[in-house]
Amino acid sequence: MTADETALGVALLANSATLPRWQRDALQSMVTETDAEITAVVLREGGSRVEGIDDFLRHASRRFGEYPLWSTVGVVRTLTTDPAYKRQVPITTISGIEHARWRRCRPQPADGLGNELPDDVVEAVAAEADLAVRFGFGILKGDILTAPTHGVLSYHFGDIREYRGRPGGFWEFLDGQSQVGVTVQQLSETLDGGRIVVMKHVPIEETDTWQRLRQRCVEVARGLLAESVERLSDPAYTPTAPAGTGKLQTLPQGGAVVAYLLKNNRNRLRRLLDGGY
Repeated sequence: MTADETALGVALLANSATLPRWQRDALQSMVTETDAEITAVVLREGGSRVEGIDDFLRHASRRFGEYPLWSTVGVVRTLTTDPAYKRQVPITTISGIEHARWRRCRPQPADGLGNELPDDVVEAVAAEADLAVRFGFGILKGDILTAPTHGVLSYHFGDIREYRGRPGGFWEFLDGQSQVGVTVQQLSETLDGGRIVVMKHVPIEETDTWQRLRQRCVEVARGLLAESVERLSDPAYTPTAPAGTGKLQTLPQGGAVVAYLLKNNRNRLRRLLDGGY
């Protein structure tokens, strides 16, 4: 399975041959700090990065999925440059990934919601890797979730016991919570309801904007993949099934957008007056 039979083989599931920098950095930390090797890369068919209008539309579509998009702020942010941690970098910059087996596939719609991977891809991942990491393919369902020995890992920006859905961290910020969770979960058929491998909490400061909070969450998230692999490599460790899960949140509308604008801009002004950013 791997060049080193004692290493844990990892399959990367991604939409294209580039990743946001923080995801690339999380994978690099995993390779550098653990015995894991990336032995397989599965790219979504048609997911290669295209420059020009297609690239702009992809950028705009992602922004419209992350921000309160019925607001002027959402439109403006669609046209602005990504922060450094979101900028796309090639997967090939990860150490050792050139030795992985690369393949492309087109996911199949699952019953109800989500995507399933073709049987031949599921079989290949099971044969080539002990674990899969999902950085693409949307909501995954079906046999891929259990085919690798340690399943499929995925990030969720939130404590899945309290807040599920999207945008990650937004509702905790809007509700005035004291902290937001960053979860690495072992995916299940329940949306944002998988078994918890690692969870950390990031304090929400009184003058935080949502964007500043997201950046701090990403800084924490970079190291959690390596920690997850270390835990799963321990035969005595078992991921924790949540006793319950939070309400499934959706993109903000109406009054929630207004409340967000007021709070976010008020906190941005407070930080500027205090000499922050």
